[in-house]
Amino acid sequence: MPVEHDLSQDFPEFHSQAQERIKSDPAFDRLVTDYCQLDGRILELEALDSPTADDELSHLRRERVLLKDRIAQLLQGT
Repeated sequence: MPVEHDLSQDFPEFHSQAQERIKSDPAFDRLVTDYCQLDGRILELEALDSPTADDELSHLRRERVLLKDRIAQLLQGT
């Protein structure tokens, strides 16, 4: 079953900070937008449950993790 990876749920302690940064930092806003679009694409592929999409899905999941890690680093100031 497809599960959305919402940043607000994953990082509730940074919700306010993330919202402010989205408004003030175009690069951060782009990262969050890219992450949300990628998560949506993954959800679509998971819903198809097609074995031909497995390689693509694995690649997209890795990209999502890298984006989430970068977002977390920026929110934590590292």
